Amino acid sequence: MNQETIQKLLQAGKIASQVKHEGAKKLSVPGSSILEAMDYCEKRILELGGEIAWAQYALNEVAAHSCPTDETKEVTTEGDVVKIDIGVHLDGWLADNAMTVEVGIADKYKDLIKASKNALKAAIKLVRPGIQLRELGAAQYSEAEALGFTTIRNLGGHTIERYKVHGGLSIPFYDNGDKTELKENWQIALEPFVTNGEGLVREKGPATVFMVARPKASARTAYARQILQQAAPQNGLPFTTRWLTRTIGRGATLLGLKELQRTGVISAHPPLAEASGGMVAQFEHSMIIKDKPIIYTRTEEDEW
Repeated sequence: MNQETIQKLLQAGKIASQVKHEGAKKLSVPGSSILEAMDYCEKRILELGGEIAWAQYALNEVAAHSCPTDETKEVTTEGDVVKIDIGVHLDGWLADNAMTVEVGIADKYKDLIKASKNALKAAIKLVRPGIQLRELGAAQYSEAEALGFTTIRNLGGHTIERYKVHGGLSIPFYDNGDKTELKENWQIALEPFVTNGEGLVREKGPATVFMVARPKASARTAYARQILQQAAPQNGLPFTTRWLTRTIGRGATLLGLKELQRTGVISAHPPLAEASGGMVAQFEHSMIIKDKPIIYTRTEEDEW
C-alpha cells in the first residue's frame, strides 16, 4: 500500500470520525429528527471534502442497515440506544466507523455501551500480521461476557477493499475456530455488536439500503434505468431510497426498485434486528494491518 493511498484513508477516516461524532451529538438529544440528522451527516461529509459511502443509524434492538426515507417522522426519545455508522471514501478508499449513544440523561444501558467499547479496544490490542480471526473473536466475546452480555454471532467485522464495504472475509465476534491470519496491509473494520439478547439478528422491515449486484446488466423500464444511472457513481457502494425519490419521485423509485430487485440487478439490505428484541450497542474502527496498526478512523474524540 503506497503512501498516497494511506493519506487518502487517513483523510477519509478523519472526516468519517468527525461526522460520526457530530451526528451522534445531534441524535443524543431527545426529540431529534432522524431524517434531519442523517441529511446533516451526508451534507457534512461533502462539506469536509469527502464522498458519501453511507450514513446510517439503528435504534434500540436494530443493529444495522437503517436509513430514513423522506416520509420518516421518527424522533429520538429518552433512553433510546442509537447507533450511528458513517462511511466516507476518497477515490474509493473507504473509512468505516460507528459509535453508540444513549439518548438524554438516562444511563440504563451504560454497561452495554461500555461492553461494546471494551470489546473493540481489546480486539485492536491484538491486531497485527499473523493474528488469527478466531483470536479477535474470542477477545471481543470475553469483554462482552465480562459485563453480562453477549456478542451477535451472525454478524461480523470485515476486510475492506477499494469500493468494497465487505472485502470477502468476515471477522467473528466470538471464537468460531477460524484460523485465518491477518496479513500486512489488509484493511479491516472491527465492529463488535454487543447485546443483552440472545445474540442473533434477523431482517426486520422494508429495505431502504441497496447495492448494485450486476453493474453491467440492463434495465427494461426508464425508471429502472434512471436508478442505475444515479447509483453508478457509487461504484458498488450502497445507495438509499431518499436519494432516488428526491430526483425521480416516489412512484418511479418504487417501480424501478421493484424491477431491479426482481431481476437481481440490485440487492436489498433490510434493517437487521436482534431476534429476541434485545438492545444492541456497536463501536467500530477501520485500520490498516501493520505490526503497529494504522487505526485511521481514530481521532482525539475517540476513547476507544
